Amino acid sequence: MKAIHYIGAGVAVFVGALGALQVNRQFEKPAVVATAQKVPVEYQIEPAQFSPAGAVDFRAAAQKVNKSVVSIDRFNNATDFFGEPVGEQETGSGSGVVIGANGIIVTNNHVVADATRVQVRTSDGRSLDAKVLGTDPVSDLAVLQVTGANLPAVPMGNSKDLQVGQWVMAVGNPLGFDNTVSVGVVSSLKRSLPIQGSALVDAIQTDAAINPGNSGGALTDSSGNLIGINSAIASNNRGSIGIGFAIPVDRVQKVVNDIVKFGYTRYPGLGIRYRKEWDGALAFGRVRRQIAQETSATDVPNSGIIIAGAEGEAAKAGIGTWDILLSIDGQKTESLFDLNRVLVPKKPGDVVTIKVWSKGQEKTIKIALQELRRDV
Repeated sequence: MKAIHYIGAGVAVFVGALGALQVNRQFEKPAVVATAQKVPVEYQIEPAQFSPAGAVDFRAAAQKVNKSVVSIDRFNNATDFFGEPVGEQETGSGSGVVIGANGIIVTNNHVVADATRVQVRTSDGRSLDAKVLGTDPVSDLAVLQVTGANLPAVPMGNSKDLQVGQWVMAVGNPLGFDNTVSVGVVSSLKRSLPIQGSALVDAIQTDAAINPGNSGGALTDSSGNLIGINSAIASNNRGSIGIGFAIPVDRVQKVVNDIVKFGYTRYPGLGIRYRKEWDGALAFGRVRRQIAQETSATDVPNSGIIIAGAEGEAAKAGIGTWDILLSIDGQKTESLFDLNRVLVPKKPGDVVTIKVWSKGQEKTIKIALQELRRDV
């Protein structure tokens, strides 16, 4: 069975990566694995170099980007069989990208999640302890900072103008091989995929080789400008088969700006509450029968998001417990992944049209999205 995986390399690199985390949902197509594994720009942007035959030459881009890509090691306090502390232990590794002259580094959330200490290794061989400024599990991003290191920031590009077939370069530390460069093209755009409770939304798909340890590394254009942060691969062997995914840099910048300014990422919300354990529960007849008993209705939908409560405008609109969210702006919401896929690109204050099943009736309601803190 093929699945989507995180791609964070484990400590025992040559024995095998600690394991890319497989998504809780399987697909009848190659699986996706996470790759764990405006900021001022100080560089003059240079065009890609071409050989007389017209082939793209990535040498200048690689020299520019390599200095801004770091290796990230995660450490945790370990215990023995009896639960007694035995000291600190390295539990995983990945990549990161310096995006600010003041030592701001972006990586994937799954690279540093639950770490007691995070260490950054630079391209010139230094090892530096990093402070985790904030994490965003929803977008699988984390922001770190090292002080006094004088690390060069990567040139920033944008992801809104990308085109399928465009040359790209991936830089990271796959399987512990620091500053590895691979090249390919943009294979597709706006891919949305569920991964371990989070969601890759509008991701960039590329055939540039991405492997465990590339998580948090750079995806750049042929001139070395950052266009994405590598996060996952589709694979049936947990290694690269030429289907990788990166978080678009435009979203990365928003998340980084929020975390640096507020300590968390601001997301839009409907004002409804839900329970993760209820995700997909409407497929089971016993659950629909329970909702029918609670609501005195007989036509309970077999898909949608069961609402556990409401506040703000949603509550004022009469939405409450045991109602079922059917769609947002005409897009079906059959799972929490669908909810993320629809809402993540929006911002607080946007007005959306939702369709809700309530006690046997379908209601169409307009709601202004409220600001929602989602750092946990």
